Amino acid sequence: MMNNSAITLSNKIIISLKQEYFKTSIIQNSSDYFPSFIKKALEDYTKHYQEYLYDEIDLCVPFSNSKKDIIISKIIDLSESINKTIDLYYNGKFHEATTIFNASLERVFFNDIKMVKKIRKGSSFYRARKDEDIHFSKEDLFHVPFQYRHIVSTNRYSLIGFPALYMADATYTCWEEFERYRLRDLWFSKIQNQEELSVIEINHFMEFINGYYNNDTNKNEDEQLAYVLSYLVTYPLTLACTIKAKNPHGNFKPEYIIPQLLLEYISTKQDIDGIKFPSTKVDYSKLRGLHSYNYVFPVKSNNESGFCDKLIEKFHVSEPTSLELEEIINNSSNVSVKSKTSVHPIGEIELINGKKSIYRDTSFGKIEISLRNRRVYKL
Repeated sequence: MMNNSAITLSNKIIISLKQEYFKTSIIQNSSDYFPSFIKKALEDYTKHYQEYLYDEIDLCVPFSNSKKDIIISKIIDLSESINKTIDLYYNGKFHEATTIFNASLERVFFNDIKMVKKIRKGSSFYRARKDEDIHFSKEDLFHVPFQYRHIVSTNRYSLIGFPALYMADATYTCWEEFERYRLRDLWFSKIQNQEELSVIEINHFMEFINGYYNNDTNKNEDEQLAYVLSYLVTYPLTLACTIKAKNPHGNFKPEYIIPQLLLEYISTKQDIDGIKFPSTKVDYSKLRGLHSYNYVFPVKSNNESGFCDKLIEKFHVSEPTSLELEEIINNSSNVSVKSKTSVHPIGEIELINGKKSIYRDTSFGKIEISLRNRRVYKL
């Protein structure tokens, strides 16, 4: 794809990036009209790219097909498609909106830019559920069974009546997604994938930067540059998927249009399992060395009742537990040092301004320590 100068170019690009142009969890003003708001946000990003990055990338990167303007044209294409999709949706032309959006995603998937990331087999995820005065089973912590699809509501990455499996990197993320619900009244299960997964990654800017430096010695020059360019090309999608809902209790939330269409797109792809995305409820500036992402894996089969056959094969689940239950059956002070260091060993979290805590020593860490060695089962 590119020659041996790629590592030099990728370093130059990383150094020149301005964090203020790569926001996630973007907040609107009360008077903002959503289609106009997102159009301006995408225009601002495109202008930033043209001013600070175009010369270094589009005029210098030696793509194998020798074409110029390859990256900027993809950014403009994706941005315009997102704007068209939202306008069509606002005009009630839902089929047209879906067609335009899906076509733009297909154009983004080309040889030099990889949008799909791999998750290794045996990775650990967590899923939570509010206490309902019953002892939950592992089945209760999987996706909503097909016979209860009528309770599946619309959400950022949720289509009404369409079950999907949601989970997170950390129990802390689950807690934030539940609006900091009483921790003692949440049940948690560990979920492990039984095969390698392919996900579309909506990456927080600092996670993207950390990923670049942390993997610096493990990637060759072409891979490093491809990693950077992939983020830049797909950032319009990241932006469109991470705008906070202005009216979180409204029946229609325009901020959910693009994330929901992305989920619908994924549900039709047998070679893509799900989406990895940052939480709009997490303040990532308060975290260090802690992965705090959400994942959604839509069902890929349809049954009258029970669970998705494909998700059952891909994911095994532990019996649920709670902080209160763990304190009853296990004195947390007796947990071995070895077990503690297996849970985000360098992770820090700042739940109170100015007070940083070692993640593994928090209640979240203690739940994860307990779940680390728990067996997972096929449903």
